[in-house]
Amino acid sequence: MITLDIKDLYVNLPKQGIIQATAILMDRNKLGTDTKEQIIQLLEVIIEQNYFQYKKQYFKPEKGIAVGSSISGT
Repeated sequence: MITLDIKDLYVNLPKQGIIQATAILMDRNKLGTDTKEQIIQLLEVIIEQNYFQYKKQYFKPEKGIAVGSSISGT
């Protein structure tokens, strides 16, 4: 008999990885420092608003953003 405990149902996108990748892309496109800082701040707010509802209860993932969540495409 085998039992499994599923802690993370979906593959997660790492929060810091998303921010770092965005910063690299902005550097490549030579965005100004003020614009870059504002975009990073907005991105951090969006990432922290990561939650989902299941059976009338709200949950916030412990790490990352679930692939397929509405903000993962952002």
